Amino acid sequence: MVRAGVGLSQRPGLGAVEEAAEAALAGAQGADSALVFAAPDETLDPRELLDAVVGALGTECVVGATAHGVLGAGRELEGAPALAILAQTGLEARAFLIPDLRDAGAGVGDEIRGQLGGPAREEDLLVLLPDPSSFDPARVLEGVRAALGPAQVVGAGAADPVSDRPLQWCGRESLSGALVGMVLRGRRPPRVGVTQACRPATGLLTVTRARGNWVLELEGRPALDLYREVARGPLSEDLRRAAAFLLVALPCDRQEPLRPGGYLVRNVVGFATEQGAFAIPEPVKPGQQLALALRDPASAREDLKAMLADLGARSPALGLYFDCCARGAGFFGVSGLEAAYLESALGPAPLAGMFGSCEIGPVGGVTELLTYTGVLALIDQD
Repeated sequence: MVRAGVGLSQRPGLGAVEEAAEAALAGAQGADSALVFAAPDETLDPRELLDAVVGALGTECVVGATAHGVLGAGRELEGAPALAILAQTGLEARAFLIPDLRDAGAGVGDEIRGQLGGPAREEDLLVLLPDPSSFDPARVLEGVRAALGPAQVVGAGAADPVSDRPLQWCGRESLSGALVGMVLRGRRPPRVGVTQACRPATGLLTVTRARGNWVLELEGRPALDLYREVARGPLSEDLRRAAAFLLVALPCDRQEPLRPGGYLVRNVVGFATEQGAFAIPEPVKPGQQLALALRDPASAREDLKAMLADLGARSPALGLYFDCCARGAGFFGVSGLEAAYLESALGPAPLAGMFGSCEIGPVGGVTELLTYTGVLALIDQD
């Protein structure tokens, strides 16, 4: 039988480990493995933190990362040092570490499979926690999909809002520039859902001219002209501010390309006013279709409710939630909204997660790098 427990703490120093570990161990009745997320505490050396965590839990099968905040047990802790521990027993788990993500590339999938000692199964939940500054998502996720295809893949980019040096850990070892993760193998395929924070503000638009990452024309018109029209009002004149709200949707679902969960969201990362163009973080080709999408708390709330309904009503053995650092209280205007919805839908099921710099999850049935999303993974009882 799978048992899990969650502990959250905002106590200073090692007091956070004591409080969070005690709660997690009480729920799991021990710890065979654990995921540990931490909003950094400048007063605490990472080695001290990990020694204390491993000592308190009694297992070296521990992975995790620094984050903008943590969540679980119906709470969200942002903007200050905090610690979340999800411990479990009765569930097969394998931790892995890729110490230098920059040199790994598409071979990451094979390397993970080698560390796991065998092929992935559809019952596997693969949790990835990369350093986003060393992460080539296209190559890495392509390699993961090829080598570990049957598994469901979720995760988040490590973050450190204090020093801007994200840390990942595996056992007692902490480092930057790495990829850490864990495979949790249940008796059933995990349930995974993605919720987005945007709604389409246009229909599909055809790229008629492009160069590299620059969108030069949409529907035969200067792309920036159309972007300003959709932004409207003061936002159309303040492009830096507009970029925080008006984003680009890249469709993945051929049947319903602009349905919730059917597209990727990407930031606008540059404007060229003289050329009437804007840029996104990946190459664009003529003939490609995209839409402009607006970040909208009301739509995000409804999308979260719909995602939870789609996953079904049965309570899981445990859950993980990877949330974008651009969501939370700053986006919804109230603290703890997503945690409250999760608790209401899942009941007392142990759930923990982190606010990361990016997210990893399935869109259109394909594992993708995501932004402005929440990714929920549930493992059911035997």
